[in-house]
Amino acid sequence: MSKHVIIYMPLVGESTVQWAVADDRGKLTSGVEFSTLEEVADQVDGRRVTLVLPADDVLLSEAVVPGGSAARAAQAVPYALEELVADDVESLHFALGSKGSGDTYPVAVISRSMMDQITEQCADAGLRPTHIVPETLALPQLDSQGNDSQVWTALLDQDQVVVRLGASQGFATDHGMAAIMLDGARQALESDANPTLVIFRTHSAAHLPLPDSIEEEVRSCDSRLSLYASGLANSSNINLLQGVYNPKKNFDKTWKPWRATAALAACLVAALFVGKWMDVRDLSQQEEYLDEQIASAFSQALPGARMQRPRRQIESALNQIGGVNTDGFTNRLSQIASSLATQPQTTLKTIGYRNGRFDLDLNTDAVPTLDALKSELAKRGSLAMSVQSANRENNTVRGRVRVE
Repeated sequence: MSKHVIIYMPLVGESTVQWAVADDRGKLTSGVEFSTLEEVADQVDGRRVTLVLPADDVLLSEAVVPGGSAARAAQAVPYALEELVADDVESLHFALGSKGSGDTYPVAVISRSMMDQITEQCADAGLRPTHIVPETLALPQLDSQGNDSQVWTALLDQDQVVVRLGASQGFATDHGMAAIMLDGARQALESDANPTLVIFRTHSAAHLPLPDSIEEEVRSCDSRLSLYASGLANSSNINLLQGVYNPKKNFDKTWKPWRATAALAACLVAALFVGKWMDVRDLSQQEEYLDEQIASAFSQALPGARMQRPRRQIESALNQIGGVNTDGFTNRLSQIASSLATQPQTTLKTIGYRNGRFDLDLNTDAVPTLDALKSELAKRGSLAMSVQSANRENNTVRGRVRVE
């Protein structure tokens, strides 16, 4: 019986992965190990390898392409989904599943830069996966008991929920948003029957609250890899290794007829390179400057935190602030803004918030203006302002105040 190596990459770009060996029936034949890609490559050479990516890095959707072949559908799908994605379709990789009814194709979308990073990382490690699959579609697709009923699958592990909705749909979210997203998926169903959500819980998972419209069935799960092994063996999925990322593509057959043309193109590129070099250098400098600004803003917003996905981390921090005391936070921020508006000679440079207090960096004309701002805040509510420092720089007073 052939061996199937399943590798789960929790975070794209990091070298540490989880992996195990399974048989063709979807049963693990080894324990789950934590290793680098290089260490895995040394042990699995020659075996079938499936790399499972985090669900929140891959968008799942569907596109209708009337008639035509799969090759024509691959060309048309990016533009059929253009309004659904935020990025330019040229910067995204679209992988198609098997054609369904009504000329509908399931589609998995991932950024080309991320796919390049993943394939390069595998190549550097000496690993050649035969499939790359989002973890949403690595979950098993369970059969329903009736014609109108549906069975969804969820993996509940620590603070994350990964849900598979049917053959080619799904999402990943945290515990707090899971009920809302599941209820939205329920309302989108054409059938009036309540779906059943089969929840596979690892030992470290907590209870998941569900809307009343969804029935619950809880099953235990030794590890996420044991669940992936079952899903990959018995359920459909979408392989992201398509198009330019297809390792089975006959490179020599495609390349040889175009050698002369490629040589001419290389000469043209070399001729144009000198003219474009200055533009590229300027853009690189701008990119470095923006990266520095992002890192600086992230450091001010979340001191001491490690920046990995700044947008997601900032959104999570804002959600935590809003979940603790949304009304109080916005009310106090409104009081500060209204008080600053009464002092037109005062300019707010930066503002920070931590543990219920605001730290403001201000430029104003004189120290008494800070006293006037303090009085305005006292009139508007229970906020108290204290001046931490006030230094005159040229004709401006730079003050740092604390409001709590």
